[in-house]
Amino acid sequence: MEEKRVRYPIGEHDFGELRRGGFLYVDKTQYIYKLINDSKFLFLGRPRRFGKSLLLSTLDYFFRGEKDLFKDTWLGKHEKEWKKYPVLHFDMSRTSGTKAETMNKFLHGRVEAFEKKFGVDIRNDINDIGDRFSTMIENIYEKTNQQVVILIDEYDNGILETLDLPKQEKEDMNNVLRAFYKQPKAMTRFVKFCMVTGVARFGSYTLFSGPNNYKDISMTQEYAACCGVTQEELLTYFEDGIEKFCKENDWSRENTIKILKEKYDSYRFTRSNVLVYNPFSLLRAFDETDLGDYWIKSGTSKVFAKYMSVSDFDLLQLQDLWVTQRRMEGMYSKEDSIPLLFQTGYLTIKSFKKDEEGEVEYQLGLPNGEVRNALVEQLMPIYMGVDNTEFDDRYRSLKIMFRKGDVPGWINQIKSMIGDIPYHLFGKKGKKSKDTQDTSIAAFERTYHIIVHTIFEMLNLNSRSEISVSGGRIDMVACTNRFVYVMEFKLDGTTDEALKQIDEKDYMMPWCADHRKVYKIGIVFSSKTHNISAFDYEPK
Repeated sequence: MEEKRVRYPIGEHDFGELRRGGFLYVDKTQYIYKLINDSKFLFLGRPRRFGKSLLLSTLDYFFRGEKDLFKDTWLGKHEKEWKKYPVLHFDMSRTSGTKAETMNKFLHGRVEAFEKKFGVDIRNDINDIGDRFSTMIENIYEKTNQQVVILIDEYDNGILETLDLPKQEKEDMNNVLRAFYKQPKAMTRFVKFCMVTGVARFGSYTLFSGPNNYKDISMTQEYAACCGVTQEELLTYFEDGIEKFCKENDWSRENTIKILKEKYDSYRFTRSNVLVYNPFSLLRAFDETDLGDYWIKSGTSKVFAKYMSVSDFDLLQLQDLWVTQRRMEGMYSKEDSIPLLFQTGYLTIKSFKKDEEGEVEYQLGLPNGEVRNALVEQLMPIYMGVDNTEFDDRYRSLKIMFRKGDVPGWINQIKSMIGDIPYHLFGKKGKKSKDTQDTSIAAFERTYHIIVHTIFEMLNLNSRSEISVSGGRIDMVACTNRFVYVMEFKLDGTTDEALKQIDEKDYMMPWCADHRKVYKIGIVFSSKTHNISAFDYEPK
């Protein structure tokens, strides 16, 4: 008898189709109850393909009173009324292009479709999209004697399409959207509930009349897991997929879960320590029983790649990055790419702290292996000034050298890669006084350290920097399944000094009983050439 195949909802974000089609569904309906009892006007920001559309679709079917679709869900067991409301659901991802006229035509078309659906006057005579939208809302209310529900998905699609266009073209797009988006709040007497989703943070744009009247729940702790898949949900809903991974790869269950977690987990959107998997990649991985970079290759990073190519982004910022919430939620700019990286899902919250005045700062970092691969494939070539093919060849050969234990090979490859990094990242040249000399040397040493650490991060190697041991602090350790590389860096010094320090301070002691081959490596950087000038290594 043929084994029944689990139907994973790849790209299916219509709640009705998902439920009627027998697809696997991770029950998020408890959040529907929270949302509708929270505030009349809500905004949620999450990266692309994180489940925002499915969440809005679920709200759509709930407000339409489709009780049967919620059978055996949390909401189906707890909701009693199931009252029906007229729903106006706008999916802004369905429009493309960068022209304000295209967006205006799309919005008029959607409004006309709803005018026909609810049997109200078709007002093609109203040219202003805002006036037409508000007129329709009031007409539907008067005809049905019910407040309307407004759902707007991917509200920022038109904005993101115009990021790299001249100022006037961006403003033309914003004017069309502003006229449309301000209507729900202005028509609040006729509105039962309104929710807006997008990637760009709501408060970053003046497209809404009185944006403070919308509650931004993007970083609210009780909604930390409203999109994405938690570890508990993974173990509850995906047991069949986990078992299939185990069989196909001859992995233990424990190892399979660990690998999936390292590849797709660790997105954190609030202060609560709730981590979620990227749902799109996780579903694709289970459907194909393969650990691909699905989210990155789905077109999710289109805006990222386009915008980063013209930004002043400094890759070294990713090391020990602490930012305020205002910066995380800010508008994208050529000078500051951190909001873009966070909001599009390339960075996530790692921890947070409060200063003496109670202001919160968040530490941001790369969430998982898939995103590290994305930075290798997309950002590093831009950053180093080489094309994708050339960088891909270097990246592949570098990873092979690490895993084979070819120390001279991977050091020389890193030397070549450092040589392509823009000169300005090493700091400004100039005469240094005696008072600033020590500070400058320390800054140079840290720059080289961060560059090498970043390259290891991009390779998704198990690497750690400045590890405290009884004798001092090891500059860096990188590990593979077969090798451990213990490294000491020197600026304008000698390899003998570096290797001697490793010996004298017993830096290799933590790996004395390790089954892997351990190398001690001394690497010397030159402040003149801004690259590796010498290296030496010895096995344990």
